[in-house]
Amino acid sequence: MARPAKKKASAKVKKTTVDKVEVGEVAEAVAPAAQDEQGLSIADLQAIAQVIDMAVRRGAFGASEVTEVGAIYTKLASFLQVIAEQQRAAEAAQGGA
Repeated sequence: MARPAKKKASAKVKKTTVDKVEVGEVAEAVAPAAQDEQGLSIADLQAIAQVIDMAVRRGAFGASEVTEVGAIYTKLASFLQVIAEQQRAAEAAQGGA
């Protein structure tokens, strides 16, 4: 029987490298515009990317499906990279002001 996923108490997600794309540290409080009140947070999107990566490594997808899954994963990882860069720029701007 599978164990239920544990929720982290912290809003921060640790720095992770996924397929050579650095996702970076992301705090939900830093990007309120990227989070819908009922929708997904950046941390949720990072978790989705990690689930996709894990599922591919464990062989959850057939050979004919991996290309499509990889394309979606690449889009998601690229989006997360852009968000992380924007957050670093915003943090640098706040620190210099």
